[in-house]
Amino acid sequence: MLVFTEQGWVGGELLRELRTIAGIGLRRMAGKTCFTPGYLSQVETGQRPVTPAVLDAYRSVLSDPVLGLDSLDLERLGATVGNPSSAGRAGLEDLSAILDRTRHLEDVVGAASVVHLVRGLDTTARTLARHRAGGTASASLASEVARYRGWLEHATRQAHLADRVLSDAAKLAEDGDDPSQLAHAHSFRAYTARHNGDLQRAVDLTESAIAVSRAHPILGVYDRYQRAELLALQGDRRRAARALHHADAAAAAAEGIDLPAFGYWYTPGFWGFERGVVLTAMDRSPDAIREAEAGYAALPDDHKGTDWALSMLTQVDPEMVGGT
Repeated sequence: MLVFTEQGWVGGELLRELRTIAGIGLRRMAGKTCFTPGYLSQVETGQRPVTPAVLDAYRSVLSDPVLGLDSLDLERLGATVGNPSSAGRAGLEDLSAILDRTRHLEDVVGAASVVHLVRGLDTTARTLARHRAGGTASASLASEVARYRGWLEHATRQAHLADRVLSDAAKLAEDGDDPSQLAHAHSFRAYTARHNGDLQRAVDLTESAIAVSRAHPILGVYDRYQRAELLALQGDRRRAARALHHADAAAAAAEGIDLPAFGYWYTPGFWGFERGVVLTAMDRSPDAIREAEAGYAALPDDHKGTDWALSMLTQVDPEMVGGT
């Protein structure tokens, strides 16, 4: 059930999603308001209406800058979800803020805990893209959301679904004339193909990603490391070594470049991981372990212990994970 405000509609499910990405449990939310956990549960599941008092309570709690959602306008966000055809650029910015907060939440709680939420966000973003809300920017945002969802589907072992969603991400990026999102979509498609055992498709998609012009330069760094790994896995160590050299040069050239929100993990420490992965594929285990250890040490503290960091360590040497 929804409550109508002068600005639009806000539903209980939306409030539940915002509470979730803020990292606030139901009991904690109740403790910060004058409502019981049972009552709030009924509101969030649509059994009770979202009253103005409930809306004010959630707004008050979620406005804490520490949660990263203080820029959101709940009424405007509700209007965006309830009537996408009327949404403007501000509505897109609200969804972008939710996406950014969700990505960082995943670093803490893991992919399985946020994938359902992002599926809903994906549906909303695609609807906005169909209505061309905010112009071509809506297609660009929808591509970014779909790419992130594709990663989550892959991480939760939904391989076929991941590939389909990532293909959609590439098409949406083309609709939005966004070279960075297009390159990133190809890159993630290559990553999933590689882990599904289709090396040639992974190579082709990696080359497609590198060939995209006007993409953010940090994306090309990752793709060059990925190319080196794939060449090594195909048994071409000479070309892999040359590709690794080019990737290292690209990483050095990109040092100090501001990272985009959609690639905040591409830090110098991450490139150490990538070198470790490539060297592992080249059967240079001691060098790989040394690079991965140095990469892990150089990671920002909030990146250590994430699922993706531990996965990369495991790829280099499963015994390394127990020592982190």
